[in-house]
Amino acid sequence: MPKATFLTADRSRKNKPPDLVLYDYQSSRAGQCARDSLNGYRGYLQVDGYAGYEKNDATLVGCWAHARRKFIEAQKAQVKGKTGKADWAVNHIKKLYRIESEIKQKTALEKKTVRKGKAWFG
Repeated sequence: MPKATFLTADRSRKNKPPDLVLYDYQSSRAGQCARDSLNGYRGYLQVDGYAGYEKNDATLVGCWAHARRKFIEAQKAQVKGKTGKADWAVNHIKKLYRIESEIKQKTALEKKTVRKGKAWFG
């Protein structure tokens, strides 16, 4: 059974459907498939880090779930009883998830304001 590739937009508008949901079947995961599908698209594109998405005009943005998974792998490789940078990263990603949960029903502008106020770790 062939696997489908799909792209979805975040539900950024309160109680409204997403701006875009695109299901695009390709027979392979070759980079050319992504380039053909995204031809001319210049917005933000959240992807899993697959190199096939790199050669297009979209602005690539990361996925916290994928980043978090790598930090959890690093935590497992740490010496037992020690804490390190992976623990710091996982804890801060948890904080970001908590913020997103709290602002789920807010408008895009309200979300941006809360994120700026709460999500900075500097």
